[in-house]
Amino acid sequence: MVCKMTERVSCSARLPAQSLLAAALFVCAIPAFGQAAATPPQPASARVFTYEAVTVKPDDSRNSFMRFTPDSFEMSGMPLVMVIRTAFGILMDEQIEGLPEWAKSEPISIHAKMDAGTATALEKLPGMERWKQSKSMLQQLLADRFGVRIHHVARDLPIYVLTVSKGGLKMKPSAPGAEANANYASGRIDAHAVSAANLAMNLSSIVGRPIVDKTGLEGGYDFTLEFAPEGADASDPRPSIFTAMEEQLGLKLRPARGPVDVIVIDHIERPAPN
Repeated sequence: MVCKMTERVSCSARLPAQSLLAAALFVCAIPAFGQAAATPPQPASARVFTYEAVTVKPDDSRNSFMRFTPDSFEMSGMPLVMVIRTAFGILMDEQIEGLPEWAKSEPISIHAKMDAGTATALEKLPGMERWKQSKSMLQQLLADRFGVRIHHVARDLPIYVLTVSKGGLKMKPSAPGAEANANYASGRIDAHAVSAANLAMNLSSIVGRPIVDKTGLEGGYDFTLEFAPEGADASDPRPSIFTAMEEQLGLKLRPARGPVDVIVIDHIERPAPN
């Protein structure tokens, strides 16, 4: 799989059903605790982005993928839990409570299409705002087609804390005002003007835990990170991501426990195919 980790956060991710990598390596924004239905007030001029038409069907094909295009969202051969994870930035199974077994195991396909005006307006948004709206559109899709209602709670769960290693920082500061972007291929990240906080968010999906940035670093950095991805053959000469982070970037991932946002499923329905 080849994916781009950028401020635009749009890519096509082809992945197995059990993977947590979906759409730009799960850029994760932890929402405030409270009822998900209680949307903060928005200016009257604020546009609400939704999908115009949504098709849901059973799909036990082996062609498993999830992708965002400029005017659609598509998923095939994967269970509904993958949409929930993407919509709410979920990294671990422990971050979802009350999910029925069918939503974890029954593969489905979803095709959600925007109207032309929505697609055009969405494309004009800044990158991170576009990603935020894309996740909001998935949350609305879940509510409309699957009757999903949730609330948030905090649980003490395993996390990683990102710090500068004792040997010192090895990343190169980017030029002021440089545009942030990064390319991810299996076991390699080439980054330009990426902040430590952004790196922590994107690495969370690789290590399978939320990462809390405690580096104190400001601004963006240029770097290349090479590591043996999970499931790599024993003959792969590259180090683990933990060793690679310290040796190549001068950063350290320390295991810890801390408060993590968890969503509790209050209601969910198995939809009729259409």
